[in-house]
Amino acid sequence: MPRHRLHTFACALLLYAGVSAPALAEFGCTRSGDRVIVDSGAELVFSVDTHNGDIVSMRYRDNELQTTEPKGSHIASGLGSASVDARIAGGTIVVSAKAGDLIQYYIVRKGRNAIYMATYAPTLPPVGELRFVARLNVSKLPDAQQEPDSNVGTAIEGNDVFLLPDGRTSSKFYSARRMMDDQVHGVSGPGVAVFMLMGNREHSAGGPFFKDIATQKTLVTHELYNYMYSDHTQTEAFRGGLHGVYGLLFTDGSAPSDAQLNTDFVDATLGLSDYLPASGRGAVGGQVSGVLPDQPAVIGLRNAQAQYWATADGSGEYQVTGVRPGRYRMTLYQNELEVAWRDIEVFANDTAHATLQAVALPGTLKWQIGIPDGTPAGFGYAGLLPHAHPSDARMRWSAATYTVGSSGQSSFPAVQWRGINTPSRIDFTLAADEVRDYRLRIFVPLAQGSARPQISVNARWNGPMPDAPLQPKTRGITRGTTRGNNTLYEMDIPASALQAGSNCIEIGIASGSPDNGFLSPAIVFDSIQLVAL
Repeated sequence: MPRHRLHTFACALLLYAGVSAPALAEFGCTRSGDRVIVDSGAELVFSVDTHNGDIVSMRYRDNELQTTEPKGSHIASGLGSASVDARIAGGTIVVSAKAGDLIQYYIVRKGRNAIYMATYAPTLPPVGELRFVARLNVSKLPDAQQEPDSNVGTAIEGNDVFLLPDGRTSSKFYSARRMMDDQVHGVSGPGVAVFMLMGNREHSAGGPFFKDIATQKTLVTHELYNYMYSDHTQTEAFRGGLHGVYGLLFTDGSAPSDAQLNTDFVDATLGLSDYLPASGRGAVGGQVSGVLPDQPAVIGLRNAQAQYWATADGSGEYQVTGVRPGRYRMTLYQNELEVAWRDIEVFANDTAHATLQAVALPGTLKWQIGIPDGTPAGFGYAGLLPHAHPSDARMRWSAATYTVGSSGQSSFPAVQWRGINTPSRIDFTLAADEVRDYRLRIFVPLAQGSARPQISVNARWNGPMPDAPLQPKTRGITRGTTRGNNTLYEMDIPASALQAGSNCIEIGIASGSPDNGFLSPAIVFDSIQLVAL
C-alpha cells in the first residue's frame, strides 16, 4: 500500500479534517484533512490533494474556478499516488508532490494571484507525454484566447477533430501556437481570466517552431495546457530535467501584470531539483547575415539536454542568454528553414561569440513558386490550415494547374494528397536558347504516410523516386501543423526532356501507404524552384 507523507515546515497544521477550503486570513499554508491549503496573501486560495498532488480547488476572489468534474488539475495524467511536502522560504511557499523520479512543484509568491510551477522529470512519464493541465469551470471561463470552438461539434477524425453545424471544423490542436510566439495564453469569462505562463522552455522538445495544444473546451471543463513534451508531430526526443518555471496567473479579465509575469524570485533557496541559477549559465552572441530581408533571422541552439533561441535584429545582431554550459548545434533559420549551422561551446559566466551566414544554393533561378522559408505561406489555404481541418467548408481541394508568369501563388495548393488533389501541374515556357539541363527543387517542411514528390516532364521523362523521408509518424496536417523535418528534393531534368515553347511538370506522390482521405500520403509545399546550373 502506498504511503502518503505531508511535511509542513513553518506551515500551520490544522487539527481537524475538512473538505472545503477555509478562507485563510493571510499568506501561508495549512493542512485540512487530505488537503494542503495555500493562501497567496492576495485574492487566491488553492488546495492540493495530499494523496496524489492534484490541485483540487482554485478560489480567486472567493470564486471557485476548478471544474466541477472529478478530475483535478495536474501534471501528466495525474501522479496517481504521491508524497506531498510543503514549506515556506521567506515570502515564498513551495508545495512539492513526488512520485517515482518526478517532482511537481507549486510555488506561491506572497501577494501575487499566481500559482507558479516547475516539474522535475528526469525521465518521460509512462503516459508518454509531459504536460500540465488546469481543469477550469467552463461556465465561469467559457472563452479561449486562441481557439474558441475546440472539441465542439461532431467528431470526424480521431475523436479530437470536430465538424460544426456551419461546416467549419474545430479541435484542441488548433489552439496551438509556435513555442517562440506563445509566452502566455488563457481562458476568460465575466470579470475573470486565467492565463498559462509558459515560462522557461529549455527542457521542452521540438525547437522554436514546435507547437502543441493550448486549450480544450468540453461541456463542463475548459482545459488550459502547458505541453512540455508530446509526440504530436514531434521531431525531437524527450529532454529530462527541471521544466519551468511556468505558472497559472489569475486576473479580473485583464492581461497579467508585469509582476505576475516575473519569476526572478525563484532561486536556489527554494530547493528545486536540477535548478541552475544565472551564475551557472552562459550566453551566445554575434551577428548573422544572408537571410532574405523580408524574412526573420532566427537562431537556435540545441543538444540532447537543452534548447534555446533568439531572433536577430535588423542589423543581424543577436544574443541568446541563460544557456546551460555545454556543446550545442547552432542553426540559423530563414524564418523556419535551416540555412546555416555550426557547433559552439558555452561556458558558465561567459559569452561565446559566433557568426553565421546563410548558405546560398547554387544555380541561376529560372522561376520560383513561394519563398523558401520552411512554411507554406502564400500557397492555397495555407492561412487556414493552422486553424481548421482540410475538410472544412472554407477549403476546396482539387488538382491544380499553375502557369508561371500569370498564376498567383495561392492557386497552387499548400498541401498535395495522393488521394485528393494529385497531380499538381506547372506550365512554363522556354525560348529555344533556354533549353538546357535544369534542376527542380521542391522544399517540403512536412510529409505524412512516407510521401515524397515524384515528377514527370512533358509526359515523356520521369524523375527518379526519392527515398522515403524522415518525418514524424503522427498526424500533423489535419491537426493544424505543417512543421516537421524540412526536406529538400532535387531532381536534375535533362535538356532532352524539355522543348522550346510550352513545357509541363507534373508532381505526383510516391508512397507505399494506402490512401485514406485527408490522412492519405501527402506533402506540404514550402517552395518550388527551377534553376539552371
